[in-house]
Amino acid sequence: MRSEVQGWTLVHQKRTEWRGKFDGVFLGERAGKWIAGRQFTTQSRHDGFSDNGQWWYATRYDSPSHHEAYRAKRALREYIRLSRDAACCWDGLFDQEAGQAVDRHWAKRVPLADVADMSMEWVHPSLTGDVRGGTYLLPAQEAKYYMLDQMRRSFAVSEAFGTSAECRAGSKLGEAYQAAIEAVGPVRLSVSTDRFSLSYAGSYNDEDDRCRRGTKHPHPDWRSGA
Repeated sequence: MRSEVQGWTLVHQKRTEWRGKFDGVFLGERAGKWIAGRQFTTQSRHDGFSDNGQWWYATRYDSPSHHEAYRAKRALREYIRLSRDAACCWDGLFDQEAGQAVDRHWAKRVPLADVADMSMEWVHPSLTGDVRGGTYLLPAQEAKYYMLDQMRRSFAVSEAFGTSAECRAGSKLGEAYQAAIEAVGPVRLSVSTDRFSLSYAGSYNDEDDRCRRGTKHPHPDWRSGA
């Protein structure tokens, strides 16, 4: 399948067969604007765009009054709806895979490949003590992906999206997402009571599939178990 059409990076797409023909949907991003649409019904499993990259129909989410994370959330919601109600592409894993595709797209949009390995941490305060989650030291881009993934799944972030003021450009939620997406090194941010961070601290775990690889890139000041 294509990776780009008419300047839009295809973040996620899927095609499925129905009565001998293939139907499909796509989700794309360009300069912080998002689009969700339906591809043409064709005989091809691999491509539902015309020769000039046109699609059947789509909705753009590009309002300057909203920050990018909210535009992406609306596009993702429409993409899932189209997959279920129009193109019959939906299955039990579709929502999860599409959301993770958005997180991975953001994680690699500002490259982190040449920096030291990093870990992600999430902290949610509670009356009985802090609830924590995170990762071991991973390639920086992977750690950044897991931070964005955790933000998407956080209840505090979901609550913030439910407040119209937090969906507007310049809101604290928008600034937090911008800081996460544009991070090129360690970063600390918060959404409501939840805190998220990327850092060079942590330890490696060679028993974890995410950590198995030939080369490690620890920070010069790294110490095992730091």
